[in-house]
Amino acid sequence: MLRSALLLALWVALAGAGLQARADQAIRVEDIRFERSLADDSWMLWARFSLPVDAKIEQALRDGVTLYYVVEFDIIRPRWWWWDEQTVEARQVHSLSYHLLTQRFRANIGGDVRHFASLAQAAQAIAQVSGWSVVPVEDLAPNTSYEARLRLRFDRDRLPRSFQLGALTNNDWDIDSEWKRFTLTTATPASAR
Repeated sequence: MLRSALLLALWVALAGAGLQARADQAIRVEDIRFERSLADDSWMLWARFSLPVDAKIEQALRDGVTLYYVVEFDIIRPRWWWWDEQTVEARQVHSLSYHLLTQRFRANIGGDVRHFASLAQAAQAIAQVSGWSVVPVEDLAPNTSYEARLRLRFDRDRLPRSFQLGALTNNDWDIDSEWKRFTLTTATPASAR
């Protein structure tokens, strides 16, 4: 009986440590800014995420595996009399790779390729969205409240097949963020007042 209680206590302690390790591995949204751009008459998104990197990610990159992350941004207009209207559904793919010859990490952020000396610098670049034009101004009604959500997720489906099989049974590759939900209200442009 005492041995069973000790084993149960040990199991609970190990499970708690595993949950803490998974929480440390999760991607978190740290900052969001959504503003109207006067230059190209669209709504722009800026966001910053915390992207954990560890030895398994670095080893996969050094083995020649490209890692893909997807920024997902949705805007929904709630309607009490009908289903909510999906107004915006925007996706941007970021990738992280390692170039063996130059021994530099490469971050591809929506088509813009940059090189870094360290994995931490490249991961920091991948974890930012800067001035992403997500929707033309005319697609959102002025003085209207919308529900928005944002996340950065690791795309396991783009891993090589050998890694995909391991990722199915190994939770170490579950590197996603929860949806960050927020309300945004569009303002009437000063020129229309």
